[in-house]
Amino acid sequence: MNGVVRAAVKRAGSHPLPIFTHQRLHSFSTGTVPPPHNPTNPSFFDSPNTGLAYGRLLGIHKHTLKTDVINCLQGLNLTLHDVKMEYTRTFLPRSMMVQFPSQHAMDEAVRILARKGRLFKLERVNREEWDIVTPYNGRTILIQGIPGNAQFVDIERILSGCEYEHSSINVFTRPSAESFDLNRMATVRFPSSTQAMNAFISKNGTYCVNNRISIQVLQ
Repeated sequence: MNGVVRAAVKRAGSHPLPIFTHQRLHSFSTGTVPPPHNPTNPSFFDSPNTGLAYGRLLGIHKHTLKTDVINCLQGLNLTLHDVKMEYTRTFLPRSMMVQFPSQHAMDEAVRILARKGRLFKLERVNREEWDIVTPYNGRTILIQGIPGNAQFVDIERILSGCEYEHSSINVFTRPSAESFDLNRMATVRFPSSTQAMNAFISKNGTYCVNNRISIQVLQ
C-alpha cells in the first residue's frame, strides 16, 4: 500500500474512513477499471458497418454471368462464392444474390452502380433470403424437353460418356412458359464445373427418345 495512504489509515484508527478517502484509495489502484457503458456511443464492434450484408441485384438477363457481376463491382473483392443466381420455378434467371463483407461494401456497390449508369438495381435482403437460394456454382445442368414417355434409363443414356453424380438426377415437371403443357425436365450435378460444361457442349441439342433436348448450365 502506498505510504501516504498507510499513514492516513493509521491516523483514522478504528473510525471508518470518510467517503473522499475511499475514493482516493480507489484512485491508487493499479487495476484497470472498465468505462461505463454508454448506449448512445456504441463501440466499433457494435457498428452496423461490421459483419456480412446481403443484396439482390435486379435487372439481369439470361446471359448475365456471375463473373459479370464481380467485374462490375471490381474493388470489393467478391468471389464466385459470394454470388448466387436466383432462378424462378421454371429456371429463368430472376436476380443475382450477392454477399458483401460489410454494409460499407454494399453501400459502395450502390455508388459503383450509380456511377456506371447500369440498369441494375441493388436492394438489401436478409440472411434467410440468401440461404434459401441454391448455389449451383456451374456444376449442375438442366435438361429440358424430356418426353413424357421417357424412362430413367433414357435420361442416363443422354449422359453416356459423361462423369456425373448418378444419385443427383432429379426429374420433375413445370408449367411451360409458352403453352399450357407441362415441361418435363431434369437436373444433374457433376463433380466439377468443367465436367458440367463438357456435358453441355457434347449433349446440347441431342435427342431423348424422339425429342430434341436443350441443356443449360446452372450458375
